[in-house]
Formats: sequence, structure tokens, C-alpha cells
Amino acid sequence: MSDDKQMSPEEQLAALGIAQRSMQHASEFGARLLGTYAIILGLLFGALAALLQVYSPEANFVGFMVITALFVIGVVAMSLAYARLYRSLPRGYSKKYLRGFILSLVLYAVAVALIAAGPMGWGMTVLIGLVVAAPLCLTGIAMVRK
Repeated sequence: MSDDKQMSPEEQLAALGIAQRSMQHASEFGARLLGTYAIILGLLFGALAALLQVYSPEANFVGFMVITALFVIGVVAMSLAYARLYRSLPRGYSKKYLRGFILSLVLYAVAVALIAAGPMGWGMTVLIGLVVAAPLCLTGIAMVRK
């Protein structure tokens, strides 16, 4: 607002309405974008968890290290994306995302612990991947749909 011109109450209300619509649009866009990132990260975590069962450290140490490096890169990339978007998320979305993220991390840790159980069949490997991917993917789908 400039010092030269005072806005009437009607003009102030109109300006406030425009600002609120812009904030609502930015909030919806942030939720959709973070939801998309969550789906991608969930699929990445699931695929990496399944690949861990195939490339165990005893069988292929280089493959195991590549998978671990990709996991770290995914976590860092998602953390940076979340840091940029969390201010624009609708109320409650930050907690929803963090719950899905932490649950996927815990399930990924369980998948890493299952390496000690020995080689598993393809059915079990796919199931591990789906279980690890599910929390983040479902959270992301819920964020994109709203």
C-alpha cells in the first residue's frame, strides 16, 4: 500500500480475497508437488529394498554399496525438497508426510535386517518392495488427490 493513496474498506477486502486465493493455490500446488515426490521416493525405497535382497553384501558388495548410495541420495533429495515446500503445505500435511516417511524408513531398516535371513524367493522379494513402498506411496497419493 502506498502512502499517497488510502484504500477503501471494500478495496481492502477485495485485495485480501485476492491474496487468500493466491495462498490457497500455492498451498494446493505444494501439497501436490510433495505428494508426487513422496510417491517417487516410495517407489525408489521399495525398489531398493527389493534389490537389497538380490544384491546382498556377501553376494555382491559393489551392488550393495550402489544401492546404499542411491538410498542416501534419495533421502537427502527428499529432505531438501521437503525443506523447500513445508511452509506452503496445508495444515496437517507435514505430519502426514513425516509419518509416511518415517514408517517407510523403519520398514527399509527391517528389509536390511532381513538380509541376514538368507536368500529369499522372488515372491518374498517383491512383497518386501511393496511393503516398504506402501506408506510413502499411499501418503503421496492422498496428498495429490486433495
